[in-house]
Amino acid sequence: MNRLAHGRVAQTLLTALMVFLGNQHILLSWRQVHDHTEEPAPQDTPTPDEHDPAPPTADSRPPPRE
Repeated sequence: MNRLAHGRVAQTLLTALMVFLGNQHILLSWRQVHDHTEEPAPQDTPTPDEHDPAPPTADSRPPPRE
């Protein structure tokens, strides 16, 4: 049984990935043009002016260190 060289396998996978991403981009562009569902915004979604101005409390934990 003949096996493909590692470089050929990598090239095939890269080509498949590039084709997939190209198709994904085309589909996204098409959907942005053709999918116009005029739905009103949910009422429970805060508007930009309704953000909580209160800073975090002093007893909150700091972000994890890397």
